[in-house]
Amino acid sequence: MSLEKEDLRLKMLPDMMERLRLIADVHGKEYSHQAVILLEKAIMGEFHEVSLMLERANKNRLKRESLGLIGTIETDLSHTQIVDMKKA
Repeated sequence: MSLEKEDLRLKMLPDMMERLRLIADVHGKEYSHQAVILLEKAIMGEFHEVSLMLERANKNRLKRESLGLIGTIETDLSHTQIVDMKKA
């Protein structure tokens, strides 16, 4: 029993298609099947990177919240030590 897969059509540069065919020949697979394998590997790698980025962003957000740094942007700058420079 095979899994139901969605259809995806690609247009590739001719030299990339030749490379795909060579890879498929070496592995003894049809080039369409080999393309699916390579695309799935690329997607999983990219997904892993994105999930790590999101995880780090969430940890940083939680750290900032625990330090009370979220939502404390001040718009009243009257108490700061900004000196107005007057033109001479």
